[in-house]
Amino acid sequence: MEAPERGKRIYEAGGVKFCRVLALALVIARAGALAAQAFPSPPPPEPPDGTPVPHAADGRADLSGVWNKGLVLDTAGPVEPLPFTPAGLAAFNDVWNHIDPTSECIFPGVPRVNTSPYPMQIVQLQDKVIFLYEYMHNFRVIYTDGRTHPADTEPSLLGDSVGRWDGDTLVIETVNLTDRTWLDDHGNRHSDALKVTERWRRISANQLSYQETLEDPKFYTKPWTVGWVIPLAPKDWVVMEYACTDNNKDMADGHLQPGPLDGSLRDGSAIGRPAPPRLQPGSAQ
Repeated sequence: MEAPERGKRIYEAGGVKFCRVLALALVIARAGALAAQAFPSPPPPEPPDGTPVPHAADGRADLSGVWNKGLVLDTAGPVEPLPFTPAGLAAFNDVWNHIDPTSECIFPGVPRVNTSPYPMQIVQLQDKVIFLYEYMHNFRVIYTDGRTHPADTEPSLLGDSVGRWDGDTLVIETVNLTDRTWLDDHGNRHSDALKVTERWRRISANQLSYQETLEDPKFYTKPWTVGWVIPLAPKDWVVMEYACTDNNKDMADGHLQPGPLDGSLRDGSAIGRPAPPRLQPGSAQ
């Protein structure tokens, strides 16, 4: 059995590797057990695997567990071209004039927190569901006790979220977001009018169905929806330490560059062009 480097998870998508050494990680496991997921766009629908859905004491399907939430580079891939307004199309094509906010350790926001790399843990209680994200140590407390959005809060990076149960599906509505975040690594954008509706449903012992619907009348002429299935993480996985600013030399030394993290190009249309091929060491310039 071959052991990987200590505490390292590797993400690979579209020929680009995302690698992070996890500080103080002491777990040694076989390489296959530490394999994490990354996708150029949402993976295709996946049927339940037939294993029984666990249930909480109140009879609802239990979402609790550590989930292998993979990196999704272009969340809009299956529904492109997006239904842009003129302002939305301009923002999409202006992305190369801006640095991705997460590169500056700004929280990813909703829904990007669900498509950023590294695992998350869900803790389901009778009156709330708690999401604990390894990425930037974000957390969300989603109350399901019937409360509504407050009328007097300031916009924020993660917005204001309230939840309700629709049978065994947790439905989360998030509003009051700022326009400082992006939707994904592809540079899809949103305005401060964004409303996000998430639907979370456990479809087997090992699978969590996730769906997001985005409504933003400033940037899109109609709502759009994407979804996929998130697998349960290996039993020995835990949410680990993540410090975005620790040894972040690119940010500290002024080396950050503008543009989407997936390198996709813009030509004024509603579809991004693929990133140019990466030069391999020793190849001609």
